[in-house]
Amino acid sequence: MSARRVTIVEIAQHVGLSKTTVSDALHGGGRVSPATAAKVAAAARELGYVTNRAARQLRGRSVGALGIYIPPIARNFNFYMEFAFGAAHGSAEHDADLVLFARDADVGPRHFQVDGVIAVDPLPGDPMLERLVDAGIPMVTAGRPPEALADAVSAVIEAPHGDLTRLVLDHLWESGYARPAFVGSDRRFYSSWADDVRRTYVEWCGAHSVAPSAFDCPLDATADELSTAVRSAVRPSDVDALVCAPQGFAGRSIGILESLGVHTGTAFGLASLSSDPTTELGNPRITAVDLAPWTFGRESIVLLAAVLGGDQHDHLNRFADVGVRIAGETTTRSWESLQA
Repeated sequence: MSARRVTIVEIAQHVGLSKTTVSDALHGGGRVSPATAAKVAAAARELGYVTNRAARQLRGRSVGALGIYIPPIARNFNFYMEFAFGAAHGSAEHDADLVLFARDADVGPRHFQVDGVIAVDPLPGDPMLERLVDAGIPMVTAGRPPEALADAVSAVIEAPHGDLTRLVLDHLWESGYARPAFVGSDRRFYSSWADDVRRTYVEWCGAHSVAPSAFDCPLDATADELSTAVRSAVRPSDVDALVCAPQGFAGRSIGILESLGVHTGTAFGLASLSSDPTTELGNPRITAVDLAPWTFGRESIVLLAAVLGGDQHDHLNRFADVGVRIAGETTTRSWESLQA
């Protein structure tokens, strides 16, 4: 029996750095200072780490490509495009191509020429997920899978959406906003993320004796559909803040609010739980959650590579390289600093 192989996770714990930083230092990727690279190399030697080329090249693969599946309704959002770019970078680091599954699951026979797949924000009843499972392809989901497919998924990686939502709501409360409203996505896009943020909002309202004012909206909402949801959410006269879940909704809501005579800023709070980098992260009137989609995509591939390479890995993994930029501030606070 061969000795157990030291993993990158163990090195990361030993030196107090992230898995991504250690991987970059060992494999020459990312931006790692010479001092950090030397520190990681010394720790690797001390622990007896040996680069397993077969694992790095996804041991046992027969195709040399990885797949990514994004629900069609979400593909036009910046988050998913950036996630895919990060996944492509991670795939290249593991000597693999990245294939985006774009054809309708119901059109013709499917032959998935990949060794493993990342399914992003998997939705209940999605026939493509069922086809992938039936094909026996190892799958990692970014976001918890539907209950019916939970046993077929090799590993899960997810951001702390509930905690981030609670943090944003607490910040609004501490800033003097007494009754925040909420606009989330409707049942056509009800992933674990959508459920987590809405449920956390309702629970937070209960804990603070606040009457919820929550309304759903299609993820690909037209101007009229979003206007209807926002107007309904802020209709109660004592609502003094609005929290939007889907990317871009908060930025698009500013004009709607102004048409109602509501001006965001000190008098009315506005927050985005999945911020668009152009219209929301850079807007000083919006408290914006940065889910770091590029890094999220790369880390998802790192997890898939561990699955395919037979490396030790947790089934449920937390992606914590996220942050929040508070309205009026010019820099984003990391999740680590917010937890301190």
